[in-house]
Amino acid sequence: MRKIKSIVVLIFLGIGVCFGSEEACDTQLIPYKKHFVSLLSENDAYVNQYVDRYYTAGTRLSFTTEEMNFNCEDRDSKMAWAGYITLGWSKNKMTRFDISLNQDIYTPYSRVSHPISDHPYGAYLRLNFGVSHRSESLLENIFLALGMVGPSALGYETQKLIHYLTNNPKFYGWSHQLKNEFILNLNYQVIKKIYLWDSKYISSDILPSFDIALGNADTHVSIGTRLRIGYNLDSDFGVNKINSGFSGGEPYNNQFSFYVFGGISGKYQARNIFIQGNSFGKSTGLDMNYLAYDGEAGVAILYQGMRFAYTYTHTSKTFKSQPKAHDFGSIELNIAF
Repeated sequence: MRKIKSIVVLIFLGIGVCFGSEEACDTQLIPYKKHFVSLLSENDAYVNQYVDRYYTAGTRLSFTTEEMNFNCEDRDSKMAWAGYITLGWSKNKMTRFDISLNQDIYTPYSRVSHPISDHPYGAYLRLNFGVSHRSESLLENIFLALGMVGPSALGYETQKLIHYLTNNPKFYGWSHQLKNEFILNLNYQVIKKIYLWDSKYISSDILPSFDIALGNADTHVSIGTRLRIGYNLDSDFGVNKINSGFSGGEPYNNQFSFYVFGGISGKYQARNIFIQGNSFGKSTGLDMNYLAYDGEAGVAILYQGMRFAYTYTHTSKTFKSQPKAHDFGSIELNIAF
């Protein structure tokens, strides 16, 4: 387990963006000393079992370390310098590291042909390396993605197996998928927690968020917010998403929590390889919508660090010839140990 944490830290050695000074143990925050294994699955079939198009499936399997306080009891750790990988929103913070295996699958509207004006076939297989900093009311996430787009991402093989096991019809146009391309993508997110009211039995907060991504797969700037209503909202910063919205990280205490939520985000998309095509070579010819939005609603339940959540997401059209917007569902399970 220590080896896994060390590998994640070393990956981020080259992307430290700010340096801070050592602080005394002057914080009310308590590091959560549990690790996590998490499974996150997204699929349009979780909303409508008869729909299979555009961003049709995403899967993430991740390992997250315990929290570390590099300003106090963990300041002598060999990884303490990693606490400086931050824009310095807060000196007193708890730090976690994360590594995940992700796969996204994209298909056109039509499963029997590949019209020129339709979404291209594509798959994205990657390793994400992440560091997160939690303060009393702020969560800062930095992710580095290394992976492949194209046949090497195994989208055709994955979809063929799943459709065989679930007795669903196959797609016939995977020979037209995006070509192999190495992907390097960097993503930065910050989420602020603002309580609207807080009582013994019911509370409400909003989670305004900012997100920026830079890379040959995805370059965008996004802002959004979530509204949550429920019992004991001081257990996390919201649920995670793979392909839209924001990542609230893992829970940070053992308390029971239950909430419903809704959110919206707007995005300026400068680069989307799954719409525009490979960085080198022939373009898909699609006219991408540079402005897009997502809306979401969901429910989450937490206990003893475990979390189970479902999220419904509505996404606007991503290219101008797209006949309609798209919906998909997310199912997340976080297991603490």
